[in-house]
Amino acid sequence: MTGPLDYQANGLRLELATRRMSGPLVAGSHPRRWIGWATGLPATLLTVSLVVVPVVWTVVIAVRAKPLVVVACLLVAVGAVGATQLARHRWVSGVRLLCWPIALGLVGAGMWLLGKGLGRDGTWAYVRTLAWVVFGVVLLGIALGIAWLARDSRWLWRPLIVPFGISAVVSGVAFRLIFQFGGDWLGIDSVAVYKWWFRAMLGSAFLWTWLGFVTGLFRAGILAVEADPVRAGYLHGDGKQFPFRRLFELLRPVVLIVGLAVGVAAARVFDVVLIGVPGSLQYQIDSATVHWWRLAVDPGVDPGVAAAYGLPLAVLVGFVAWLLQTNVRRHRTSWAAQAGQEGMVARDGLGMRRGLGMFTVSVLALAPIGWLIVVALRDRGGFGFGAVTRMFRDPALVRSLETTAWVASLATLVVVTAAVPVAYRLAALRPNRPAAGIAVLTLVVLSVLPVQSYLGPVDAFIDANELSGTRIPLILLHAAAGLPIAILVLRGALLAAPGTPAADALHGLAGPGAIVRRVLHSAGPALGAVAVLEFIQVWNDFVIGLLISGAGATPWSLLLWGGARQFTENSAQLAAGSLISAVLPVVLLVLTWRRWLVPGLTGGVLR
Repeated sequence: MTGPLDYQANGLRLELATRRMSGPLVAGSHPRRWIGWATGLPATLLTVSLVVVPVVWTVVIAVRAKPLVVVACLLVAVGAVGATQLARHRWVSGVRLLCWPIALGLVGAGMWLLGKGLGRDGTWAYVRTLAWVVFGVVLLGIALGIAWLARDSRWLWRPLIVPFGISAVVSGVAFRLIFQFGGDWLGIDSVAVYKWWFRAMLGSAFLWTWLGFVTGLFRAGILAVEADPVRAGYLHGDGKQFPFRRLFELLRPVVLIVGLAVGVAAARVFDVVLIGVPGSLQYQIDSATVHWWRLAVDPGVDPGVAAAYGLPLAVLVGFVAWLLQTNVRRHRTSWAAQAGQEGMVARDGLGMRRGLGMFTVSVLALAPIGWLIVVALRDRGGFGFGAVTRMFRDPALVRSLETTAWVASLATLVVVTAAVPVAYRLAALRPNRPAAGIAVLTLVVLSVLPVQSYLGPVDAFIDANELSGTRIPLILLHAAAGLPIAILVLRGALLAAPGTPAADALHGLAGPGAIVRRVLHSAGPALGAVAVLEFIQVWNDFVIGLLISGAGATPWSLLLWGGARQFTENSAQLAAGSLISAVLPVVLLVLTWRRWLVPGLTGGVLR
């Protein structure tokens, strides 16, 4: 047998390959590795300096002021994780019998110490926040059921996504107007009844904001599953009409991203409480975030006390994120190519009853917007455009909208440009290696960190260096907060199955132009989704702007909040301002929903 042909000239030897070449184009490390490290520096510096370091400082001052609360948080976290692991794994019976009392004892001791450290009012605020998180979990289940029933609908579900583009401040204005009118119509005059009435208002506003967004993403995932013969066979294998367990298992990557967003929003209910609940009732139905804000802005309270009060919130949200993140890699097939193909799985159309139900839900989804329009036009005892005209002529609103647009646009630009290089490098890590798991876990933790865990030190630094009232701190802080989730989404879009040409191209060496083409080809919709969601989040932000901005950099949400102090007298102008501020994010959301958001977010975040 003859060996492979080779040619040698001028010290160069070329050997003819006798088999098909596969794998990365060039083995080994990149000769210009420093370029990759340099491109990842902006994201690293932003995240470390504006999130990680402030979180560490928050823990330090919390230990000084309230060591009991810090120890209690540690006990609860260790006990809850241990109990979860015991419930998931089949260990030796004797070991389990020994470990269960220890895990539950740690949780019980931690909760008792937390109650002592937080005080009565602080503890009840956390109980209400825990109820909000449970409500968020229930919302995920409701959305999954609606998505399953409406998976054949081609257009009736679309009004459901509109409220997601509307901020919590606008939701608070709309539902306060609705519930105040309803309370007057029902003749409610009892303070106790009004407390429950406004609790229902807060739940309705939260449900209105998130239900359509979650339902739309779950529906896209279901369509992709049913378009895949393998996964569809697994889904319908038991013959049930609603195979919840298998459907949840197949949708785990999307459930992770959606669950993170809903969980953080539920734990951070803030905006809608401040603007939607009358001041006389806020102390009785507030959340942990509102209670923390009162501690943080009170000059008579040690900053360490406010820092310690925010730690249990980080533990709560982090634990929920950890629950969603574990065992998420079982089904790794990408959905990006199939998510938008709605017509592929349509069967015999909607039944009359189901179609009527979806039509009713769609009308209800648009009803609060219709009520805002009615109130905005009902100005000073009659119908007219006076309130809308006054808002357009208000120089303060024009300046605040301009400021918000600049901050949102620049923060989005920073997030996209800083996240892509890091996501590309993380996607090149082998998914089954420890480095990839550690990177993903770190990003998940950073994604769900409540702003209470780092806003206090950042605000103190800005005041000390006289940066308050400028746009730069707002831009950088919004970018730092949005980077972890952006990197997660882009990494998932760039990942490819091992052994495929796409994976070989990802791991092979290439110049900047080739890398840009790979990113645009593999993660084009994800880039669009990240940009749209970051812009909408910054445009609709209230809590960061409330603590960081100054007189020269006031977002529009703060302007509305200021007008809400005379809510009844300013109701028409508040409604008009809410409608004006909601136009841009809603239009952006609707225009990019099918082209970018659905394929970008359902492409598999942790494949």
